[in-house]
Formats: sequence, structure tokens, C-alpha cells
Amino acid sequence: MAIYLEMPELDKDFPFRILVNDGDILTTPHWHREVELIYVTKGTISLGIDDVPYKLSEGEIAFIGGGLIHYVLASPGSERFVYQFDLSYFTAVNKENLDLQKLFAEVLPISPQWEREDEATVRRLLEAMNLESEKQETGYQFALRAELFQLITLLLRNVPKQAKQSKKIKKLATQDVLEKLDVIFSYVEAHYQEELTLQNIAEVSGYSSFYFTKFFKKNTGKTFLTFLNEYRIDKAKWLLINSDLPVSEIITQTGFESDKTFYRLFKSSMAMAPLEYRNAMKIE
Repeated sequence: MAIYLEMPELDKDFPFRILVNDGDILTTPHWHREVELIYVTKGTISLGIDDVPYKLSEGEIAFIGGGLIHYVLASPGSERFVYQFDLSYFTAVNKENLDLQKLFAEVLPISPQWEREDEATVRRLLEAMNLESEKQETGYQFALRAELFQLITLLLRNVPKQAKQSKKIKKLATQDVLEKLDVIFSYVEAHYQEELTLQNIAEVSGYSSFYFTKFFKKNTGKTFLTFLNEYRIDKAKWLLINSDLPVSEIITQTGFESDKTFYRLFKSSMAMAPLEYRNAMKIE
């Protein structure tokens, strides 16, 4: 499985899960179709969502819409809960035909940007889910579902939206498409440090170059070259945060043949130079 694309194994009848993470950890940039919330219960974390860096402290929450690229750098001694759920669960009751993926992609991603009362309510719901999941008393599955419905209603009604919709991966129609993309991303994960051509990746996917170009653009919203450059930049950001390597070595390790191209793409992506980014993402 490529790190870049995650395909969580969720229960088909109730596609929801809670993960408990502690200690220092760095997840490389990745995305998945499921919505994700991160609730920091101890310490601090730095994270990036859709190329924007954030920092969260104890009691604060991150909301990550399905399809958004994100990564997490947690401080030693930190603790957090991660909640993931698939919006397909709500299809049967979505009589208003709301575009939930679009609406959730527009939610302001960190709770310090919300009203304090709404942040407290979301925190209370998440803690109630934790308790139900831990104790598993009679009827806990009903309770989890009820709290999840309360959560998404509050997020839709109360939490402010971004003025401009974030960039995001286009809605992925089928599991077959996800699996085909996973083959492609797995190959990129293994070979991004090498020279990669459109013909190489088309052969791996089993498509002609012409059909691969159409397939990739349709299902990711970008060309393969744009994706590859963004992937390499994400790997560079990972190394800037997680190592003391000089920028010149990072450029080599991430497959860029030209320093000039790397600096141009990095500045375009992050609106700052690589060393400025390294300093900005340090956890104090």
C-alpha cells in the first residue's frame, strides 16, 4: 500500500473507527476518501492540510475533509484520538441531496478558528464517543451512531466555512478506481527518486499513454507531472521537518534534477523558502 493513498478497512455496515495515538510520530503526506478528525488530548502537534501548516495544542481539534492531503508531526509525550468515517454511510438519510464531500471540504480545519462554544460541543461529542467505544455497554453502537449524526449536523450548521473552497482530490467513484490509483501511487512511492516518464507509469497502470493521461486527470484533478512534482515536494517537506539534511541533499533524495526547479516549485507551493518552512514547523 502506498503511503500517499490510504484505504482504511472500515466496517461496511458502520464505516467508522477511533484510533488512539501517543508519543512522537510523523506521518508522511497522504490522503483517503474518509473524513478525519484529530483531537489532541495532551501535548502539541504540527500538521499540514492541503499545503497549509497548522499547530494544535491540548484540547484542540483538526477536521480534515475526504480527499485532502495531510500529514502530522506530533511532539514527544503527546496524545491524540483519530476519528475516521466514510460519508457513504449517510447516503440513505441524505434526503436533501447535500453534497457532503464539498461541504465538509469547506469547513475551517482547526477548532481555534471556530466559536468556543462549538469547539466545546465537538469536544464533548468526541469524548462521549471515546467512552462508548471503550466501555462497549449494551446499545453502544446506537450511541456511537447518534453522536456521529450530532457531530456532522453541528459541523454543517455551526462551524464556519472557508471563503474559498480548498483544493481537493475529486470524488472517486468506485473501489476499482481507488485500487488502480493505488497501483500507480505505489509505483511512484518506490521510484520517485528516479527519472519517471509518462510512458513508464502508463505501462505500470496497463494503459496507453493517451488513456492513462485521461484517466489520471479525471480521477485526481491534475496531470501526472503536476502530481509527481507535488509528491516530491511533499517528500521534501517531510525531510525538512524530520531531518537535519541540507537542502541540497534533500533535492537529490527527492528526485529533482534541477535546484532551480525545486526552489521554484517549493516557493509556489508553500509561499516560503525551504529553510523558512523547516523553522516554521519546529515544535517548541
